[in-house]
Amino acid sequence: MLGDVQAFFKTPLAVGALLYVVTLFGAAAVYVLKLHHDFEGSTAFFKKIFPGKSEKFYSRLDFFIVSLVGSVIGMIVFQPSNAIQALSAGFGWVSSLNVLLAGRGEPAGAAGGGKHVR
Repeated sequence: MLGDVQAFFKTPLAVGALLYVVTLFGAAAVYVLKLHHDFEGSTAFFKKIFPGKSEKFYSRLDFFIVSLVGSVIGMIVFQPSNAIQALSAGFGWVSSLNVLLAGRGEPAGAAGGGKHVR
């Protein structure tokens, strides 16, 4: 029986699922740790779609959507092939998005007056 379990975890489906879960963890960790300073997420959009809800509702929905969508984006864009790459994909997608949004229309390094973008 143990051999069957070990064999299952060596299948491409199981490896892919594990890498997705690690990417999901990385995306959620970045969100929770606020390594994406000033990233507004999807809250403004959800306030238009679901008006009159509590801030808790918007915050929770934003967390789940950003984490889930981010993990899918991380898997597609970074195509991790091991756990370290999957975790980096989860960390990286929110940070990458933050850098792209922080400098809207500005040359690289110009966001924030040429200072380091957080």
